[in-house]
Amino acid sequence: MSEVSSGAAEPASKATGDALAARLLSAHQALAGLNVASEARIRLNLRFMAICTSLKLPGANPASCARRLDRLITDIAHAEGNRGKEV
Repeated sequence: MSEVSSGAAEPASKATGDALAARLLSAHQALAGLNVASEARIRLNLRFMAICTSLKLPGANPASCARRLDRLITDIAHAEGNRGKEV
């Protein structure tokens, strides 16, 4: 099976995809190292999986997924910063 290059749009799309993949990996690693209550960890993991799944669907909108990923990364950092304050 061979792939046919579609032209100039491919490099930009590949660069965008690579950047998004790098941010997904970063979020995954942050989740793996997160030391918070199990309920918070489950909710963050579910959001991460929803983002990953939505990227695989036909007609996926990478820009929308990137915005959702930005919010998730912010919430992971917030959870990490508040981990000692949980009751």
